[in-house]
Formats: sequence, structure tokens, C-alpha cells
Amino acid sequence: MEARLTETIRSTQTELEARLIEKMRDMQTELLRGFAAFSEGQTIRLRKVEADQSNLDAALSGRVNVLERRLLEIELRLGLVGGK
Repeated sequence: MEARLTETIRSTQTELEARLIEKMRDMQTELLRGFAAFSEGQTIRLRKVEADQSNLDAALSGRVNVLERRLLEIELRLGLVGGK
């Protein structure tokens, strides 16, 4: 009788361990899925920020070019360019 009780306890313990391991793996999977979803959103936001920065750089370069062209026109009118 004692042997049967010991065997029953061991069997139950083994089953509980297996169920616990399975639940832990399920939790791990859910966490990884959550992190993956969060990561995708962050990647999209980062790409948008990079695109916005690139657009801002292009716009600033364009504005600087316009200012340089205007300054050159003023210098030409005043005779400050070309060694005059």
C-alpha cells in the first residue's frame, strides 16, 4: 500500500511538472509575441522619424541654396565678386 501511494505521488508530481513546463512555455510564447508586436510598431515609428529627418535635411539644403544664390546676386550687383 505504501508503495502504491509513493508511486501515485511520483506520478502526480511528474504530471504536474509536465503541465507546469507546458504553461511556462505558453507564457514564454505569449511574451515573445507581445515583444514582436511592440517591436514592429517601434520600427515603423523609427522609420518615420528617419524619413522626416531626411526630408528636413533636404528642405534645409534647398533653403541654404536659395540664400546662397540670393547672396551671390546681391554681391554681383554691388560688384563685390570677380575682383572688381
